[in-house]
Amino acid sequence: MGLSGTTYAVTHLPSRSVGSLALQKGAVHKENIATGAVTRSRLGKDLLSVARASPRRTAPSFRAEASYAARAGFAENAGHADLAGLADSAASADSAASATTADNAAYAPAVGNTDNLDGHDSSFFLERGAILNIPRFSLGDDESRVMLTHGPFTVTARCFINQLANDDADILISTSQTHAAFHGFTNNPDFNPNDPQSIRSLIGVEGLTGLSAFESSARATAVAPDGTDIRSMVLYTGLNLFGEIGRCQFGGLAIL
Repeated sequence: MGLSGTTYAVTHLPSRSVGSLALQKGAVHKENIATGAVTRSRLGKDLLSVARASPRRTAPSFRAEASYAARAGFAENAGHADLAGLADSAASADSAASATTADNAAYAPAVGNTDNLDGHDSSFFLERGAILNIPRFSLGDDESRVMLTHGPFTVTARCFINQLANDDADILISTSQTHAAFHGFTNNPDFNPNDPQSIRSLIGVEGLTGLSAFESSARATAVAPDGTDIRSMVLYTGLNLFGEIGRCQFGGLAIL
């Protein structure tokens, strides 16, 4: 070694004279290390611990694949969620249709009080229960049957077959209250229970025995002092109808 002034030249470094503190950061690169110069046996324990702690990059585990599959399921459910949204939209569309109907109803002309018709309330009109149906039935010779009883009034059907070569069918009315009034086939403005003609004919038909005959009437009305009314009776009677020879037929309705 030769010295000149304040400088010196180094031609040879002693063995192990350069330590880690003498190296600057980034001074040693890959190309500065000879092949095989650094082996596991030459690494310090601290470096080996760091190498062991470094995570190994491996292929995804089955657990990770299951996670991906689950996420794919979520993606499918998300598609279902979209469909659910469409269902909600459909429900909204139904609601919109209802709203449209309601809107149209709002523009409909006002009906007013539905309990009124032509200026009259419901009490002005005939109640359904006031109409009495009298189903058709038939009687044989010298038979009778009550068709209707209302207040003091009784309406009775009567049949006679082959009486003096004639057949006869009658519907009669009687009253148990004095000073009633009646109009039908006959008329009596002072209809009483004890009068000789207290039983009056509402309607009747007669003909030769075995021949068909038919009669109807819509004129019968009966009223009583106690307020009882038979406002109208639409009745019919016939002889030997529907191939039933030797029988009388009756039926109709009454408005009370």
